[in-house]
Order: sequence, then structure tokens, then C-alpha cells
Amino acid sequence: MRVHEVMCRPVVTVYDDIPVRVAAVTLAERGFAALPVLDRDQRLTGVLTSGDILRAGESDAGVTVAAAMTTPALAATANQDLAEVIAMLLARGVRSLPVLDDEGRVQGMFSRGDALRLMLRPDETVAAGAQARLDDYTGARRWGVTACGGTVTITGIFADASERRIATALARTVPGVRDVTLNTAPLATASITAGSPR
Repeated sequence: MRVHEVMCRPVVTVYDDIPVRVAAVTLAERGFAALPVLDRDQRLTGVLTSGDILRAGESDAGVTVAAAMTTPALAATANQDLAEVIAMLLARGVRSLPVLDDEGRVQGMFSRGDALRLMLRPDETVAAGAQARLDDYTGARRWGVTACGGTVTITGIFADASERRIATALARTVPGVRDVTLNTAPLATASITAGSPR
């Protein structure tokens, strides 16, 4: 899974030349762990955390975000493997980080809370997501989906190896899917668990 599939967006950013007090209000009102800081060319220049603001103290209104922010900013790329990004969060001891596109522009944020929510997704939600992707592809309910512990099982008749690969690839795009197995059996006689929507 890639981080762009699960990051939070749209992202709230602040400019590096605004007063720290203004940015502090944005951070407090939104309840975020951090805000990406941009220059006027929309490029990431740092990250402003609540810790940065507290360290800046009761400074006068003329102090800018650039003077208080953490730099250089730790960031992930949109196509980076999710496991790598989670490891970055833990290794660096940060709660969240910006996600950048190929041109270095901020596209979203990914946090420890996002990672935790992914781990705790109920099987029913995962199964429903995979079922919807497959139904969209086929235009009808040709395959049934069950999920257990992040492993999705797709049951039904597959026309050929290409169709099996497509079904597997579609299911893998659903957040929370860790593995996909195929069960070649007529859907009408397949045992569909409560975790699978009908």
C-alpha cells in the first residue's frame, strides 16, 4: 500500500512569513499535531508543531513561522510504501509528516493516528470496500468477498488468468487489505460470511 492511498487531504498549510501567533491559532483550532510550512512559491520549507510554538514562547507579533518552525522538514513521497512511512514516524519520533508529489508540492498529511486507524479497520469495512471495487469493475455481483485479519478472499468464477490478476489488483487498492486469495467456486454455492455484504 502507498501512502497517498490513506493520507489526509486536503491539507492545511501555513506560509513561512506569517506571524507565529496566527499559525498557532490555526494549529489550535484544527487540533493538528503539525502544519506544513510553505514559501510563497508553494514549496515546503519546514513543519510547525505545537512544540515549536511553545519553544518560541510569548514572543512579539513580529516573529514569523520561519523563525520557529522545524527545518528541514521530514516528508514522505506520495508513492512511498506505507510501511516505510510508518517506520519514519517512529524512528524520528514525530506524530505526523507532509506527503509530497513528484514536484515536491504538499499533497496531504500522514499521522500516527492514520496508521492506527488503518490497523483497526474492521474486516466488514475492508470486505465492503473490496466488494464495491469489484462490483464497479464487473457491473454486477459476479464475485463475493470476505475478509479476516486483513486477508481478503474473493470467491467466484474467473474467466482467465488476466481476470484473476485484475480482481487481485483491485482488492489490493482497498485500505486495510494485507493479502488477497482467490477461491474458484460458483458464487451461488459459496459460503459467504457475515463480513461480506450481499
